[in-house]
Amino acid sequence: MHRDHEAPPDIEDAEFDGWAEERLGDVEYDTELGKEMGRDAIRLARGELTEEEFHEKYHEQVKDEFGVDDRPTRPEGFDDE
Repeated sequence: MHRDHEAPPDIEDAEFDGWAEERLGDVEYDTELGKEMGRDAIRLARGELTEEEFHEKYHEQVKDEFGVDDRPTRPEGFDDE
């Protein structure tokens, strides 16, 4: 996995996909899910998305991809099926 300390391109820029794919290209997991979650993680950090919205948006996809959703970001009181 490519690691650096440079800020990613803006999530609205076409360059973001290439930047993200370069970093996620050698992982065995869903690259598209990683890119979507990365964009929304930035939106979360900007205050454009709440933790609850982020968790709800990706809960099922994370469970499908990894078999479990043990992310420490689960909002307090979120009911897991």
